[in-house]
Amino acid sequence: MVQDTGCYIRLEYANTRMNRVNKDTRNYILMFFDPVTYVAAMVFISINAVIPNFLNELGASAFQISFASALCGIGPFLSQPLFAQTAMGKPLKSISFARILYVQRFLFLLYVLFISLINRYFPSLSVTAFLTFWGIFNIFVGCYSPFFMSVISKVIPGNQRGRLSGFANAAGNILALGSAFLIGVILKKFLFPFNYTLIFGIGTLLLILNAMTFALIEEEPDETKKKAINYFKYIREIPHALRTNKGYAATVMGNSFLVISNVALAFYTLAAIRNFDAGPEQIALFTGIGVLVNIFGSMVFGVIGDWAGHRYVLLISAFFSALASVLVSSIHSLITIYIGFALSSLSTGGYMLSGGMNIINHSPKEQLPLYVSMNTMITLTASSTVTLLAGAIIDTFSFTPLFVFTALCGVISTLVFYGSDKTKDIVRSNSEDQLLS
Repeated sequence: MVQDTGCYIRLEYANTRMNRVNKDTRNYILMFFDPVTYVAAMVFISINAVIPNFLNELGASAFQISFASALCGIGPFLSQPLFAQTAMGKPLKSISFARILYVQRFLFLLYVLFISLINRYFPSLSVTAFLTFWGIFNIFVGCYSPFFMSVISKVIPGNQRGRLSGFANAAGNILALGSAFLIGVILKKFLFPFNYTLIFGIGTLLLILNAMTFALIEEEPDETKKKAINYFKYIREIPHALRTNKGYAATVMGNSFLVISNVALAFYTLAAIRNFDAGPEQIALFTGIGVLVNIFGSMVFGVIGDWAGHRYVLLISAFFSALASVLVSSIHSLITIYIGFALSSLSTGGYMLSGGMNIINHSPKEQLPLYVSMNTMITLTASSTVTLLAGAIIDTFSFTPLFVFTALCGVISTLVFYGSDKTKDIVRSNSEDQLLS
């Protein structure tokens, strides 16, 4: 009887472990699929390439085109408190995240389906219609950081997140090359505005497919306490968190100086055009450099993040960003701008991969969405402010003061990450703790 009981217990343990392994594998595959589909999809809805050309075809002014770009920052900035509170109040983060993403993407698909009709019957409203739906789309972007970081912290062990994100982003960038080629074919083969209906339609459908990955994830429910956070409470919580959590404060400071330093990336191409009369072929090389650097950089940074810690990825990223600005401001040549662009692209990719992951290490578990959201709010404010000032600095003086300033910010970020808390470089997951106990 005792033997039978022992066998039964071992069998139950084996079944439980097998089910857990199957669930973990399923979640890993789904979380890998997320960056792959998202990166490939956003090439079709690129604010840097596709959208400016589309608005130009609609007859938009320079201000309207720049406002479309500004909405990418304004939307998430306004919605951060709302989505941080929503994420903290949901026991199952992935399902709630998927539902929000479905609303965002089906709303934009609705606009895409009516592009031709609006352009034909209400041409004077074409630009306004796009900016309205694009603004709504970007308000929902505010949910990305608090929900995504909460989900990945729950379903992926701490020592696997870097490689997962790194290799998935690399795969997404490889697909992005195919997406870029397809965009060129569609623009040539189809007339306006149907060509952009196809381009935006493909991108939106890929985003809907992307949202399905979160609907399929299996996670254990959190114990949640609903806590109302209005904008004033949210703002007051920021200095409190920075004052009481020194590790978090140092991480946010390092992130802020790093994103300011990476503002230079947006102006290297402009510097090549204005200072060295770079032509279309030379400008196209920037895109190729960016994609290749992100493919290999994502994989390498992913491995470093898991083996050494995401603080080291951010340390390297900050050093690369500072070095890029130093080189471009001190050695005046087109080759140097290419090198600076490559280093700055590496830096930006490193921050995108590890900036949020490192925040997880310094945030209380029950308030993770709030802490991730506050980091996003602060860094977004810092980078947006400098970006707005950068144009005036360049027009009034030259590129050199901007690049000297971004180099200095890169150095400060490097020093902050070098001196920050090393004890939280690698975090063991809850599932690993349970296995070891």
